[in-house]
Amino acid sequence: MQHQESLRNQLRSQAVDIDRLEAENTEQRDVIRNLRADLARLQNIQQTDSHDLVHLGGKLLALTQATGVELHSGTKALFRRRGWTATKRNPETQSQ
Repeated sequence: MQHQESLRNQLRSQAVDIDRLEAENTEQRDVIRNLRADLARLQNIQQTDSHDLVHLGGKLLALTQATGVELHSGTKALFRRRGWTATKRNPETQSQ
């Protein structure tokens, strides 16, 4: 009888442990789901920012080409890395 009581106590203890682990598992799944949602939101924001910056870069490049104003050397290097070409200053603006 004492052996059976000991086994019942072990079984109850294991059942409590299983319930606790299931609760922790549910919490961890919620955390993972929230982290995935945050990641997706941040990736979307980053993609939107990237598109905006590409658009602005194109506008800047077009403006510098139209006005003949030379780009800053760092900006020119960035454009080269992106495969964009920046023309040199127009001859009329070089004498200014």
